[in-house]
Amino acid sequence: MFRLLARFSEHDLDQWDNWRLDTSYGPVYVTASRALAPGWQDDAFTPVWPLPPRLQEAGRDGASGG
Repeated sequence: MFRLLARFSEHDLDQWDNWRLDTSYGPVYVTASRALAPGWQDDAFTPVWPLPPRLQEAGRDGASGG
């Protein structure tokens, strides 16, 4: 999932994009942006790409989002 998001962010995301995913628990809203929203701090976000060692699957090292 993170690899696909990294590829999207690298090649297709211009300024922002908004998505709604309808789930059995109700809608989930996702915003992807190249800028922080007003009042948000960078440290409020969990770095997920490049993939941190704790999230890597065995045998899948060195994969590229590009």
